[in-house]
Amino acid sequence: MFSLNQDTNDKYLMLFASCLITKGHGRALLTDSQRGKFDLIPNDMINFMENAKLYSIKTLFKIYGVENKGIVESYVSYILENEYGFLANDKIRTNFPEIKIDWKNPSIITNSIIDIKDFEVTKAIYERTISQLNELQCEAVQIRSYISLSIEQLEYLANSVKLTCIEYLEIYVKDSDELPLNALIKLMHNHTKISNIIVHAADKNDEYDVIKSLSSIYHTTQVLTDETCCGLVEKQYFNAVKSHYMEAHFHNTCLNRKVSIDANGSIKNCPSMATSFGNIKETNLSEVIKNEEFTSIWNLKKDFVLVCQDCEFRYVCTDCRAYTEEPANLYSKPLKCGYDPYTNEWSDWEENPLKQKAIAHYELSNIKRTKTPETKNITHAQK
Repeated sequence: MFSLNQDTNDKYLMLFASCLITKGHGRALLTDSQRGKFDLIPNDMINFMENAKLYSIKTLFKIYGVENKGIVESYVSYILENEYGFLANDKIRTNFPEIKIDWKNPSIITNSIIDIKDFEVTKAIYERTISQLNELQCEAVQIRSYISLSIEQLEYLANSVKLTCIEYLEIYVKDSDELPLNALIKLMHNHTKISNIIVHAADKNDEYDVIKSLSSIYHTTQVLTDETCCGLVEKQYFNAVKSHYMEAHFHNTCLNRKVSIDANGSIKNCPSMATSFGNIKETNLSEVIKNEEFTSIWNLKKDFVLVCQDCEFRYVCTDCRAYTEEPANLYSKPLKCGYDPYTNEWSDWEENPLKQKAIAHYELSNIKRTKTPETKNITHAQK
């Protein structure tokens, strides 16, 4: 526990520039955007840290008084022990400016989802799709196959991105005897752009690091049946890295700079959304992204969404516009979120009686919840 002494008397408590605080209705979130982690803190701590910018440690103890000495000590200890901040003297503290809240990316499209229900249907449009994504400087592609594929078919998908600007290829594929672990490992070693392979409908949950902290193979017993599996909002999907945190201040972190191709070749913001902007067979992606209706949803950030705007997790969270609590309201809270920022409690969204009407509207009543494992390498396509 920190205690005031001669060495710390005239020093100032400062947060590292990468440590950012988000105020929620009942509590706040301290996000370490450099290390990609976060902690919950009381809202009172926000005012304390604002005062810490102006007053020395000694003065802070005087301001808060003897009756709050223990609280001041605990706050200072928390920041220092968790390495969220440091002590600086008056002369050098102005040399540590706060980080600017900003987001920029040179890519026209940063990420894409391609769904597969019939490999031959997808193969007929795949190379055309990848070529156009390359022209748009797409960084990450997520392939979601609801069917089993052979190693040869996965090789084809990976080979097509080899000579493109696409940096990350993440593949979801249904388990089968044709996908032994050793074959998948060899595939990933041969195609280093593959960031993760998630094998669903497996007989067990398992994880194997192919290249530590860079690429992994996951097996999950959960079954992905179709595009309705999308849209879950849960802690395991939170992304606390700087790029995501900054983007969330200005854009929708799921749909911004995204273009998706559903299993039939229809061009959409997300395969789960109803509106189509043509088919990739005859429509160029470069024309679709000029459509204001298509791009307008990119800027629908969490600060605009009901309930989410009061949530402490809003800048590390994902956001689904395909399934909302009020289907007719684009600014409604995501349907598949069970968190209440007014009570700070999580619950099962499927069992919430207030969500049943929307669940019926989207015909999700008989669809079992599908969760995919938490992955260490969050690519743009996982937004």
